[in-house]
Amino acid sequence: MEIPMDLDGKTCVKCDLKAKFTGVDPKKAWYCQECFIQMVRNKFRSAISKKKIYKDAEARSTLIVYDGSPSAAFLLNQIDDALKQITFKRLMIQPTILVLISVTDEALIRSCVARVQEIKKVLVESVRWIVCHVASCMYEKIPRLEDDTCNGVDKIPDYLNLLNSCSVPTYRTELERILREKCLRNISDFTQISKVMVPDDADDLGRLAIDQLCLGRGGSLSSLVSVVDRRSSTFTLIRPLRDVSKKEIAIVNFLTKIDNHCVQMVQNQEIKSVQTLTDNFIRTLENEKFYNPSRYKKSTKSGAPPKRQGETSYDMFRTQ
Repeated sequence: MEIPMDLDGKTCVKCDLKAKFTGVDPKKAWYCQECFIQMVRNKFRSAISKKKIYKDAEARSTLIVYDGSPSAAFLLNQIDDALKQITFKRLMIQPTILVLISVTDEALIRSCVARVQEIKKVLVESVRWIVCHVASCMYEKIPRLEDDTCNGVDKIPDYLNLLNSCSVPTYRTELERILREKCLRNISDFTQISKVMVPDDADDLGRLAIDQLCLGRGGSLSSLVSVVDRRSSTFTLIRPLRDVSKKEIAIVNFLTKIDNHCVQMVQNQEIKSVQTLTDNFIRTLENEKFYNPSRYKKSTKSGAPPKRQGETSYDMFRTQ
């Protein structure tokens, strides 16, 4: 991967070593390697501690969602590190790792399960790992959850039939998001674990915010992009990576060899929809050095960057 390196002899803002890495905006703070890794990790710990999610009187059992993405691999490693922490205060939670698979091909599912068995040997030991397919959302009530196998594969035909009933790609993509959340809620109900920690990072939530605005659902943004989502009294979504960008995660994963823990578990589809349009728009902002577009999740009043000469509003948002 391409890692941004300092060429002007900047000094780390935390120590006196030569700076090499920066976050989303290189015009701001630069760090040496060790300080950069610690800065990104501190964002994870800060998101949890500031919201006081785990109070003494509350249950500490938590489902940690791992979907094979770089952000999920980063989250899993932070949980592993926090449980073994000696220098800082340990994260006092009782994790259960939920491996969530979205691919529908049987061979790929078997490959994912086999890869998870390897990862279990080096990460978050002595805790329960549950492997589920997102098609588990089709259960009214999950009958059972078995170890060392992918639960819910029997519901894949029903899951695909429901998705195929949506002829509009935008609505199909939104339906996939909703069904994923329903799957998490079903598993939470079965395991009686009310807290679910998901690997949604700043970029994901920024894109989601714009998607929801385009779909006319601005009123639901607060819950969908907050660190703690308590829309239900029995089901709480936690997003500890809300302020961590994909760029920061990619650099830390590369430097700490976390990339080895990434697995392709999500179905990749190139379809024209509002969601892909949003993704192209965000990428255009990044390529043109309009830094930190993920801030849209915090305020939708920031507006888009100024139009170039001869450019219409439509041109700014069109798919490249």
